[in-house]
Amino acid sequence: GRSRMDAYVRNLMDAHDSQFIFPILEGSSTIYDFVWGIPAKLPESEQDNPKKRWVRWMDTIQPFHCEADLSFHETIVPTKDSVCYTYLIDLFMRNGKHLLMTGPTGTGKTVNINTHISTGLPGNFIPLPLTFSAQTSANQTQDIIDSKCEKRRKGVFGPPAGKQYIVFIDDLNMPKREEYFAQPPIEIIRQWFTYAGWYDRKTLMFKKLIDMTMIAAMGPPGGGRNPVTARLIRHYTVVNYTVMSDASMENIYNTILSAFLSGGFDQSIKDLCGPIVRSTIETFQTICRELLPTPAKS
Repeated sequence: GRSRMDAYVRNLMDAHDSQFIFPILEGSSTIYDFVWGIPAKLPESEQDNPKKRWVRWMDTIQPFHCEADLSFHETIVPTKDSVCYTYLIDLFMRNGKHLLMTGPTGTGKTVNINTHISTGLPGNFIPLPLTFSAQTSANQTQDIIDSKCEKRRKGVFGPPAGKQYIVFIDDLNMPKREEYFAQPPIEIIRQWFTYAGWYDRKTLMFKKLIDMTMIAAMGPPGGGRNPVTARLIRHYTVVNYTVMSDASMENIYNTILSAFLSGGFDQSIKDLCGPIVRSTIETFQTICRELLPTPAKS
């Protein structure tokens, strides 16, 4: 699909003599590898008057240096995909647009979102993370959000004045379905989208909630995850995470392993970094391809 779209857009730009044609670089580069922007490193001639152009995603950030003393789970190595998705998260959150990130487990949805809404946005954005499970109820969801909101005026609640809540719901499709397929936590969120609030369960007065932007992450249905009603999905812009490529995996593990081996190992051991990573990835891909779970075999 991506290769066909790449060929179509390039042919379209050629046919119309576009002056901003996507570059063709060494390796397998597609239109998805570029963004219209300014590279992080500019030549001296452009320091005072930078010009936008098609730039590789990895060229929009400063080079990453892995610290050898960090533990494995604390190390987040940027890839072209994570830089692209972080750019989209930033763009949507700053403009108050609701975003849903979908994709297989292990593609970095939760890490990317959590990291950026916690450290990558201006101070007036306040993260409010929630994690849904099979046992999450509508009352719990309502109470958690209500407890963080302040009264603005009669019947209107929200974050402190001048602030914006970024409500991050992880595992959006985990709540258990009822007999007729309703998922109460999702229905209360849908009610906020539709009516900008909900009823106080004690006073039975309607509470309007303002200055909130929703972002959510979920995997495909299966393994405890359920299909989600389109009545909720329609309120989000959906961005799908693709399966991580071998090149991205190699970049991540090469960076982490080389940083670890830099601490007092002989050069003969350091030279094994690349072969170890490549053989591990090859083993992993063989397992994914041949040792399928039982339902997929049947």
